[in-house]
Amino acid sequence: MLSRPLTNGTRTWTSPNGELRQWNPAPHVLVLRFRGALFEAEFARVAVAVINEFAASNLGKMDIFHDWQDMALYTTEARTELTELGLRLLTRLNSLNVLFSSNVVEMGVTMASITLGGIRMFNQREEFERAIQQAVEARGGTYTPLPPG
Repeated sequence: MLSRPLTNGTRTWTSPNGELRQWNPAPHVLVLRFRGALFEAEFARVAVAVINEFAASNLGKMDIFHDWQDMALYTTEARTELTELGLRLLTRLNSLNVLFSSNVVEMGVTMASITLGGIRMFNQREEFERAIQQAVEARGGTYTPLPPG
């Protein structure tokens, strides 16, 4: 998996199956945007590492947003890894949010939500972006949309 250096406040990893982009619009807010059809174990491992790094640099509650609108499906292994991480970080989460458009992804997120006790699910980009903005501004930050890239 190729990793591109930090550009415009984002970090990006690519593989033949897609692209994962990290963005931190505030110190307590992490957005991971995946573009591609299949979110597999390799992307899950990168996401877990990024989330662990983010959690280690944060003392307070965190807001994590997964932008999976373009994802058609994700592997059981990927879902399991992310759910297990969510369980470990549960007491540190202010919110866990997922944007999706695929019914298959919705089913997987619903299953994870049962285990984790409440993932905020979005199927409209505008609502998802508003939730990111609210999370940033809730602690006095100024929201700036994700830079192109």
